Parts: sequence; structure tokens; C-alpha cells
Amino acid sequence: MMAFDFKTIIKGIFIAFCIFVVILLLVEVADRALFRPKSIFGRTVREFEKEKSEVQILFVGQSDMKRAVIPDIMSFKAYNFAELGESFIETYFKLKYYIDDMPRLKVIVLPLTLASFSSFRTNRIGTKYYSYGYISYRDLWELYQIKGPLVIGQKLMSLSPLLDREGLTTFWKNVRRLIKGQPIERAILQEGYHLLTMKGIVNENSARRRIQLHFQGQDIFDKDLFLYFEKILTLCQKRGIKVVTLTTPVTDDYIKHAEKFITKSALYEKVFMNQKFHPYIFKHLDYLDFHAKDHTLFVDADHLSHEGAMLFSKQVAPELSRVMEEIKKGSLTGRCPVPPIAG
Repeated sequence: MMAFDFKTIIKGIFIAFCIFVVILLLVEVADRALFRPKSIFGRTVREFEKEKSEVQILFVGQSDMKRAVIPDIMSFKAYNFAELGESFIETYFKLKYYIDDMPRLKVIVLPLTLASFSSFRTNRIGTKYYSYGYISYRDLWELYQIKGPLVIGQKLMSLSPLLDREGLTTFWKNVRRLIKGQPIERAILQEGYHLLTMKGIVNENSARRRIQLHFQGQDIFDKDLFLYFEKILTLCQKRGIKVVTLTTPVTDDYIKHAEKFITKSALYEKVFMNQKFHPYIFKHLDYLDFHAKDHTLFVDADHLSHEGAMLFSKQVAPELSRVMEEIKKGSLTGRCPVPPIAG
């Protein structure tokens, strides 16, 4: 009798497991077919893959870059391949995945903001970087040696939205929109640039909250982010691709409160006085305080509005055109001057 009960229990567990796996697969298939291609990331990737063979200037980084640079304003074929919350770790694997399929790529523009090396960016590697194949199993072992079991859990979560709380929340939001007949493709994208039509709250309190998120209780200069910053520079240098670093604008309140944790001079000293980095950076564009007092050009303390992005992109475009002309003439020496400030 006990043996029979044990077999029944085992059989029940097995059936329950099979049902769970089927549900996981169904949710994953539904997400891949109905929602993922319509997400900001999915649409950015799809358009990029169509155009990557023609791209000459590639912008990468986080949301501040994605919402600040309008590629259409550049004089050369450009694409904004930045992504919300992306760290140098994720940027490296994404670049490594595509870089050898971009024969016309001449310049990669990397973000260099006050928060670029803060450890708040390393708490999580987005599951989409696994599900889109940017992080292979070999890469997983490399990451495991740095981050430990965290990366294994994130790889498992990438198998289905049901395993990822954030992914599940997004999935159910999309299901509700689908049922109500509401659009899923709501974000406006232009060559990867995310056009923000909303008006945010831009004041000292909002700046203080952003600073707390970026710096409070964090390692301001995280060694893993420096490691992958170096890997990006090396990846580009081996292929003859020039790296330009870009400091995007923030408000005056953000700068004021950030100084409790980090200053621009301290950041630049860490990067441009380091022989692991400096020889591979061809130019730095510093626009940290670009219209910092004009809060109408921002949607929050460190993200530009569309009007702000237009003004900013028009400032950046001629600088990058000069870089492209220097590349064409073969006159770049391969060293960024110190102090590396332009703009």
C-alpha cells in the first residue's frame, strides 16, 4: 500500500512538472510571437539587424544615450543601439555578437557619465541578453567566474517570462492590452532613438532620487564594469574601429547632488589617466552641463526631452563628422589628449 502511494505521489509530481513545463513553453512561445518583437528592445534589434551592414557610427549605452542622440541628424549613417539599463557588461556581449557583421562601422560612441561605473548597474543582467543569444554558454562560464550563481539564475529566468517577475509583469500588461485592443507598440523609435513625448518632473527632489538610485550604497567605481569597459575598447581596437566617449547632459541639480559621491574630474582621472583605457579612446565629448539650468529640455534629471535631444544631437553631429573626416584622411594618432574635453 505504501509503495502504491509512493508511486502515485511520484506520478502526480511528474504530471505536475510536465504541465508546468508545457505552460512555460506556451507562455514563452506567446511572448516571442505576440509581444517580444513589439517591445522597444525587440523593435530596436529588428531594425538594427536590417541596417547593420550600412552603419558607420554606432551609439551604445543606457537610456540616457538612447533618449539623447537622434541618428538622423548625423551626417553619416548612424544607429542608436543603446538600451534601457544596459551596463558595459551587456554592451560588450551585444557588440561582440554583431561587430564582425558590420563592415562599414568606423566609430563606436560609448557613454561616459558620472554613473557609468556605479555598481547599481551590475545587480542584474537583463534576461533579454540571454534570450536573444548575445550571451552564449561559453560566455556564461566567463560571467559565472565574475558574478557567481547569479548569472545561472538569470539564464534560467530567460527561458520564459513565468520565471522572471519583471518579465511576467510585462507579459500580463501586454495580454491586457491585447484583450482591450490597445496598442503594444506605443514607443516612438527613430533609428533606435527613443522619442519621449511625455513631460516629466524635473526639480531638485527628482534629481536627489536619481542620485540615491545611482550612488547611495553603491561601489562608485565597480571593478567588473571597468573590466568590460576595457574589453569593449580592446574589441574595437583589434578591428580598427575608433572609440569616442560621450558624456550626456544632466541638470544642474543632478550635478550638485552627485558631487557628494563623485566629481567629473575624479571620473576622468580614473579613465583618462589609466593606460589600459586612454590609448584606445580617440576623442571625448563632454556635454555634462549642456543647458543644465534649462529644465525644459529634460524629462527628468538625467534624460533629455525630444527638444533637448534635437539641440544635443546638433552639437554632437559636427564633432563626429570631424572624427569621420580624420579617419578618412588617416590622420588619427590613436591617442585622446588629456584633459580629453571637447564640446
